Amino acid sequence: MPGVPSNKACERCKKRHIKCDETRPHCQRCTTAGVECPGYVQTRKFIDQGATVRRRYAPYQEAHPKSSSGGQSYKAPAEHNLDSTQQSHSQTSNEQIPLNHPQEHDGPSLHHQMGETSLDSSDGPMNIEMTGPSSRSGNLPGTTQQEAINVSGNPTVPVPANSFGTEQNTGSAKTIHSPISPTSGTRGLSSFEMAYLGLSNDMPDAQRGIPSQTSSHRSEKEDFQDIFSELMTGTEHEIAFLTRHYSEVLGPWLDLTDAQKWFTVYVPIRAINNLSVKYAISALSAKHLGRVKGIKSPTGGMYTSPATTEVYPNGTQVDWYLKAANYYYLAASDLNNITSDGYTAVSSSAVLESPFEIVGRWLNSRQTQTNLKPASDDPNDVQFVRKTEELLATAMLLTMYRLLDANGDDWHTQLSGIRPMFQSLLNVHSKASASFSHGIRAAFWNFARQDYLGSYFTRSPTHFNPEDHSLWCTAGISINEKNELNVVPSGSTSFTQEDQATNGLIWLVSKVINFLAKSKESQIAQWTGSPPANSPEAQGTSSSSQSSYPDTSTWLKLSFEFQTWFDGVPETFRPSVRIEHPKDLSRPEGSQLPFPEIFHGLTTCAAAMQHYHFGRIALLLNRPPDIMSAPSTAFDRLQGYREVTKEVEFRSREVCGLALGRPHGGVRIFMIPILYAVGQCLESPEEHQIIIDLLRGVEADLGWATEYAVQKLQASWNQ
Repeated sequence: MPGVPSNKACERCKKRHIKCDETRPHCQRCTTAGVECPGYVQTRKFIDQGATVRRRYAPYQEAHPKSSSGGQSYKAPAEHNLDSTQQSHSQTSNEQIPLNHPQEHDGPSLHHQMGETSLDSSDGPMNIEMTGPSSRSGNLPGTTQQEAINVSGNPTVPVPANSFGTEQNTGSAKTIHSPISPTSGTRGLSSFEMAYLGLSNDMPDAQRGIPSQTSSHRSEKEDFQDIFSELMTGTEHEIAFLTRHYSEVLGPWLDLTDAQKWFTVYVPIRAINNLSVKYAISALSAKHLGRVKGIKSPTGGMYTSPATTEVYPNGTQVDWYLKAANYYYLAASDLNNITSDGYTAVSSSAVLESPFEIVGRWLNSRQTQTNLKPASDDPNDVQFVRKTEELLATAMLLTMYRLLDANGDDWHTQLSGIRPMFQSLLNVHSKASASFSHGIRAAFWNFARQDYLGSYFTRSPTHFNPEDHSLWCTAGISINEKNELNVVPSGSTSFTQEDQATNGLIWLVSKVINFLAKSKESQIAQWTGSPPANSPEAQGTSSSSQSSYPDTSTWLKLSFEFQTWFDGVPETFRPSVRIEHPKDLSRPEGSQLPFPEIFHGLTTCAAAMQHYHFGRIALLLNRPPDIMSAPSTAFDRLQGYREVTKEVEFRSREVCGLALGRPHGGVRIFMIPILYAVGQCLESPEEHQIIIDLLRGVEADLGWATEYAVQKLQASWNQ
């Protein structure tokens, strides 16, 4: 019930018990007397139902008073226009006046109080000014009046969906005076919201993470930080914080073979005007912060003050996983929006679709095949290519989101849609005799690297067929008429020499992985007595290569190509630092480590050399038997085994030495399958422990899941 002023006299006249003329801003009696008028206090009271209202909202009040939390107000998008009565800074003597929203019109009511804590005054209600950037709406299903689910694991305060970027006029701020209490975070939530947050209506407050009246209360500063973090969902500061975290930490992971830094530099710029890219960046960054428990390594000086965009309040206590899930939903929804025909309503099940399915459906449409002209300089055609790049960037980021905590056996399945997606792009570019643009190229080489690493775990053929030379050449490498790689072709301007050589190595390792897949298939065929199955449509490989058994000539050709690649790389692939017998400084006796320590000045070269040794080890351990030229005596065979063992040991030491050199995070996250392969070749317990420490160090430092590889290695060692 709205209140009315109980007394209109100024404070001086009220104390003297004389009639006040109520002149504004200062009464005439005070002015005539030559004293300063103390002003008018608008104390309000309920006309009726006062006791009823107090009883209704009594459970929401704190058991103890709190002092002021400061005079800072927080800005986020607002949705409801409040009348002048609600917008005035009113205060009561002994009771709080809650902010009411009728449930039948505005969804769940927000009956939240915070005792006497205030952001604007010492005893007034909490004042929150909500403004935000204009962008497209992205509501979670089950919300009303565009309410979005708060993404903090702490007591929840529902935030309007405009905080995620709903289009609105941001020129004028809208003010909401809403007392908020951390003890009432889940009251008034819908059943969908309770289920989404993993809460139950039957759960006691203690199990919901809500402090009970008898439990010890946290400090006022911690309570304020929790609420402040919850209200930051989708706000300008949070998006800026997550985008900067992506640019500094995650973007370089995807630019291993791109000196122009597409994912680090260009993608965040494209995110300014593309919601799906913006939310995909936020989703990946938030999930990564959840994996590292909110701890952000300092990238600047250690003793200087950090920038505002480097700091997030109470970052180690935020439920980053829930924030990441919200942003992932928004990115997938917007991706589906911008790829739909404009007449089909986007289903909430779009979040369950693979991003490759969404982008591939758009690329296969007749309109896209007609309008996508990669060789044209027309502004409209260039804009269409830019849209394609942004869609692929979103798909890449959402894929990294899924792979961040996935088991290695699941990588191959997660990438099942990349071949038809790029086949549609290849059809358009082949007609125009054009190469992939910068953004398409950058996405392709990331997918190709993840493709063969994921295929190695399951010994499956890669999704990208290495025999499809047109695809790889359109992506930027040079393959001559003899099907041989030109390591550093003359006149190539698409890549630096290092990028060109590393991308060529990706193609070679993909050929090795397919060789291993065929070897596995031939072994199964020998055991079962049936010929290997032909499935070129399923795996994108030619029938001739799929049906033929791997033979010695193929093995020798691959070995020769690897040696040719190594002989043709620039001098930058040599390590700048190498310690052959480093000391283990963690031990008091300073014993020597069994591996060298190797450091490369260029991150690209460090990654390439690890993958080169990985490819050579895979070939050494999978040489097919050759009856015609096989050694005739047992001693010759034993000598051959010893030579293989010696070379495998050497290359395993090189791989571990590169890992011990602690290269950039982009190298470390992609060396998990390599360390897993090397770990199966090593024998001593000390070497085993170093492999385990290296794998677990990747998860501890970078948040990339490695425990599944550790468990598989330990199981194989214990056999």
